[in-house]
Amino acid sequence: MFMIAAPSAAASSDPVGVLILLAALGVAAVWFGGRWAFNLGGAVETTLARRRAALELRGLRTGDLGLADTEGLGPSFFRLIGGVIAVAGLVLLALSLILATG
Repeated sequence: MFMIAAPSAAASSDPVGVLILLAALGVAAVWFGGRWAFNLGGAVETTLARRRAALELRGLRTGDLGLADTEGLGPSFFRLIGGVIAVAGLVLLALSLILATG
C-alpha cells in the first residue's frame, strides 16, 4: 500500500470563496425575503395565485374538485416567512463581513 503524504493546504488557504458564497446567499435571501415581507411587485399575491392554480390542477388530475376550495395559507404566512428569510440573509451578510475583517 502506498501512502501519499502532502502538507495540508487548509491552514494556509484564504477562505475567499466561502466568504463570497456566504455574501451571495445573504444578498439572495435578503432580496427574496424582502420581496415577500414587503410584498414588492405583488410577490405574495403572485405566490398565492400560483399555489391556487397548482391546487386546482392537482384537483382536476385526482378528481377531487374540492381540493382547491381549502384555505390553508394566507398572505400573512408568506409575509412572516419572508421576514424570517430576510433576517437570516442579513445574518449571513453580517457573518461574511465579520469573517472577512477578522
